[in-house]
Amino acid sequence: MPPIRPHHKSRKGCKTCKQRKVKCGEEPPKCKNCTKRGIECVWDTTSQYGSVPGTHTHAVSSSPGNLSSTVSNWTSSGSFDVLTLELIHRFATTTSHTLSIDPVAASAWKTVVPKLAFAPENRFLLYAILAVSGLHAYHADPTAGRYAVAASTYHWQAKTELHRAQIGGEVDTGVIFITLSLLAMYQFATSSIVSLSASDWNITIQNITCEVAKVWPQLREGVLRPVLDVKAPTTISTPLENYFSSSLSTLLSRAHSLPDPEELHDVSVYAAYKESIHILEISRKALFQNWSAAGLWWAMAPNRFFRLLAEGKPRALIILAHYCVMMKQVTKDGPWWAKKQWGIEAGRILSGLDQRWTPSLGWLSSQLDEDQAFDFADNDFMNWLSEVASLLNAP
Repeated sequence: MPPIRPHHKSRKGCKTCKQRKVKCGEEPPKCKNCTKRGIECVWDTTSQYGSVPGTHTHAVSSSPGNLSSTVSNWTSSGSFDVLTLELIHRFATTTSHTLSIDPVAASAWKTVVPKLAFAPENRFLLYAILAVSGLHAYHADPTAGRYAVAASTYHWQAKTELHRAQIGGEVDTGVIFITLSLLAMYQFATSSIVSLSASDWNITIQNITCEVAKVWPQLREGVLRPVLDVKAPTTISTPLENYFSSSLSTLLSRAHSLPDPEELHDVSVYAAYKESIHILEISRKALFQNWSAAGLWWAMAPNRFFRLLAEGKPRALIILAHYCVMMKQVTKDGPWWAKKQWGIEAGRILSGLDQRWTPSLGWLSSQLDEDQAFDFADNDFMNWLSEVASLLNAP
């Protein structure tokens, strides 16, 4: 009988894996296990990286002032620990500038939003600010685990406090919208591409759409207007626009040159593809003017399309590959929270398609780097697709 290998238990894993009784890979702010399943990854605040003490909110005057005086007002009470002070300062001086490409909106993120966060009733917004600031700090220095733990903890606290406030009622809808927007950025940054359509991020995006639709006129008249006032995409051409649209429109052709033309005979299926393509084209134009448009397609594409994606329908997968290529192009000089292995994922999707689809993929495959296009022998595409299906069909 072979000797039993010694097993050293670690106490550094996330609380989610501990509760599920599985081994954690210990990769804050979101471990591979939680990322793969698209579930919340919660870390113990008393981990190896040091504690993250609870914070106390304080109201801040809404009168205008310069950046230095604003930060001074935030931190003068002395009730914050050093790490929290650092994250507050980082948000004011650095992170806020990465949340919008529009200078007016960026200024509102830097001044108006933090002042709202220090009202006692808006504690959840303060936690959301600290979560995004912590994640930004960790992105800049992946060796600093304390930022990852703080980000994960504050993200969980923001969600918990927001839920509690909504149950209590009488919560400012504008503050809810801003909080959800910050949570969406955090979740977009920490979710794998495979889980985007079924993770917390997708749920948050749907909630944002619902909240804004309820009270849009009132929101437009409030102090958050610079953040809310997303400009409609202009009619100017964007790079490779004609090729992008032409490649997508081919998918709607009922010509027998493409496989499975019968699929498009189902009116509801055809409509789902057409609508998702239309929204994707709008998103592409908007992305060159507003980074938040990265979530537009996921928020507005019909649910039927995502079901087709879960079923592994080639047309749905090719549309998703177009989204990945779009993000690859736009995020080269884009914000830190939108950067992912977009090209690799697009190539991974295309490599799993039947060869009969190859003639319609010419432009799409040309947008991938040589080491990304159709060379994924080490990746089991069917396992990847199965994971998508299980995430989308989860209750």
